[in-house]
Amino acid sequence: MAREERPANDQYYETRLPLLSQGDIFRDVPLAYPIPADRVVEDESSGERLFLAGPFEIGLAMLTTPTCSMRAQGAEAHDYAHPVRTLVPVLPLTEGLMASLKIDSGKLGLLRKYDGLINYMYVPPDDDLELEESLALLYMPVTLHHAFIEGQRITQLAREAAKHLHKKLTWFSTGWLESRELFDPPMD
Repeated sequence: MAREERPANDQYYETRLPLLSQGDIFRDVPLAYPIPADRVVEDESSGERLFLAGPFEIGLAMLTTPTCSMRAQGAEAHDYAHPVRTLVPVLPLTEGLMASLKIDSGKLGLLRKYDGLINYMYVPPDDDLELEESLALLYMPVTLHHAFIEGQRITQLAREAAKHLHKKLTWFSTGWLESRELFDPPMD
């Protein structure tokens, strides 16, 4: 496959519907489980449930749960099928992150143009959304209950960016790299 440029910055973000979709970006999301845990907390009401407790970082995250898996089907199509959500951290592309990934100015230009790192997805900045230039860490999913992200959505991916996300997730999961024109994510 010939090297394909990523979508232009102005083709990334929109808000189109109230239900969540794969690729939605959220703020104030727990980015990892507290490991090692400071303590294990027992739920006194049932006496059987144990919870990890401890410090964890919060930040931006991108929803990677497939839209068709998350949404209810049939008569309940205006709701969700289950409360489980998988998200990946979205970290600002700071000098520290660039140094740890060995991204110099030349590689940064290529990243901005092609988004050619298999384990990451380039997330362009948007001043209106107060979104910094960032990377979504595709290899670091965290699974949470829907309640953690309720009301925290910043934006949704527009069509070209959603197709790009499908391309990136397929490449990351299978090693198969294909043009984003092959992908047709649900947008409703």
